[in-house]
Amino acid sequence: MARDPKALKAKLDAICERFRGVMGYSLYHTRHNHGIDFRGDEIFPTASTIKVAVMAKAMEEIDAGRLSYSEKLPITPDDIRDGSGLLQFFRENQSVEVKMLLHLMITVSDNTATIMLARRLGTVEVNRYLERLGLRRTKLLALHPPDDIELKALREKWGMGMCTPNEMVQLLDAIRTGRAASPAACDRMLRIMSHQYYDDLIGSSVPPWVVACLKSGAISRSRSDVGIVFAPSGAYILAVYTKEAEDTRWTPDNEGEVAIREVAQTVWRFYHPRDPWRPPKGADKLATGYGGA
Repeated sequence: MARDPKALKAKLDAICERFRGVMGYSLYHTRHNHGIDFRGDEIFPTASTIKVAVMAKAMEEIDAGRLSYSEKLPITPDDIRDGSGLLQFFRENQSVEVKMLLHLMITVSDNTATIMLARRLGTVEVNRYLERLGLRRTKLLALHPPDDIELKALREKWGMGMCTPNEMVQLLDAIRTGRAASPAACDRMLRIMSHQYYDDLIGSSVPPWVVACLKSGAISRSRSDVGIVFAPSGAYILAVYTKEAEDTRWTPDNEGEVAIREVAQTVWRFYHPRDPWRPPKGADKLATGYGGA
């Protein structure tokens, strides 16, 4: 039986309203075919969640034969980025296959892998792809053309990328339904996203036996997490974003991370009120966490 989402919306909105900063979310339950949001059309910094768009564009290029899954790209000095990821510790000019770059970019949020793929694809082409999907306020801003004044200004304001919670849910739904690329490519994207290393937010808020396809992001004053949860009640898509946060600590009890987990746990319990599972005590001490992505 479908549950009235108004009660859920009231609870989630209250979490957002008491957050010390700006917080928004978008939620779509596929079986019940209902969606709710709070600041769903407001722009937020994506941090690493924009890497989902880079992956989707790469898969479209592979479908079209313009990019090979096994193509090797060299690590150049201009590609290396600190923060999350492993490739920053590799030798310069070492070649890495596209399929490995895709996995590293999503599963461990590798920033160097992201730059390598974005350079190969082109920032403008990634954004044109998003526009074709109807996502006009979701943009990759890294590696913008030097003469693109608009993207430069957006980059200075939002960082690696920008989006709205509602548009991120639309992108994830396009992947779920096989519309973001070929059905086979979308299937592969879901499998990559289901192997997430940074699973401390939405991922830690659902039982470990539930498949969750995730991508998180974090910069100083922003935390975010997006994902598709293939729940017994039916798959639901959740995107949660924060910005202008007062709490900038890189700790598991950062206010933004706590708030995102509270949203995710509230959603799970709403759709599964009889499920006794709760995050076990001490789980936060085993959080993977990371210093910016």
